[in-house]
Amino acid sequence: MSPSLLLLAVLAATASAPPPTDTTPQQLDLAAAAVDPAATAAGLRARAGPRLDGWTISVRDTATANEVEAVLRSPAGEQRRRRLTLTGTTTDDRSRELAASLALLVEEDAPEPEPVANPEPEPPPPAKPRGWLGLGPRLEVGSPPAGGLDLSGGAWLVRDHLQPLANLAWSSTASQGLRLHSLRIGAGMAAGAPLKAGRIWLGGHVLLHAQWVQARDATVASAWTAATEVGGLVQVRWSRVVLAARTGVDLNFPPLTLRGAAAQISRGPAAWLLAINFGFVFG
Repeated sequence: MSPSLLLLAVLAATASAPPPTDTTPQQLDLAAAAVDPAATAAGLRARAGPRLDGWTISVRDTATANEVEAVLRSPAGEQRRRRLTLTGTTTDDRSRELAASLALLVEEDAPEPEPVANPEPEPPPPAKPRGWLGLGPRLEVGSPPAGGLDLSGGAWLVRDHLQPLANLAWSSTASQGLRLHSLRIGAGMAAGAPLKAGRIWLGGHVLLHAQWVQARDATVASAWTAATEVGGLVQVRWSRVVLAARTGVDLNFPPLTLRGAAAQISRGPAAWLLAINFGFVFG
């Protein structure tokens, strides 16, 4: 056979062969007279989104007006039938109604999310320590009495049972032309407990001081000594304000006696003291 005749035979066979059929199954077959299939399909895809992947859905009319039968096959192969009554007055209303009903059926069959194991509860963060700083008058009962200013501060630790304390105090007294000034700086610890739902704190304290003393009369003299304060501490606390009172015995070692031209001032070995501090709370 000549090449031209062979080419004509191939073209004739191709033209007479039936067109190939689409063997892919129809995912959505919404051929029902009560709805618009295209509008229903668009509404279903908009509502269900990716959850619609793998589903096969067909809808047919029944003998009852505005009632359809829906057959749904899930990606796992499970099939369900539902009769749906459409109450919309227009085709568009019924199409939206059918799309919403089918989307709900698809969502009902969606697998439940795996429960997430509850993580172990994190321990609560440690409470921030609170502290205080206050200033107020100071009274020392000696021979003669002395008065001055007292600056104190501390922090409430270990569930408010311990308070590290710091103290800076100045006091002055005079007798017949002999004047005495003392400046002390020290630190210590108080131990106690809060009362009245935490509003009042009550405890005892010890403060160790280095003390600088200056005497003025006809001449000026100064010296360094040590002092120890032992007593009790009470505080009334609000959210940002504190009122504290500290009292006890001030021990001076060695005892100090200063003599002037016409008078004498003694400090030690023990003297009663009272210090009141009004200040603020931080932390």
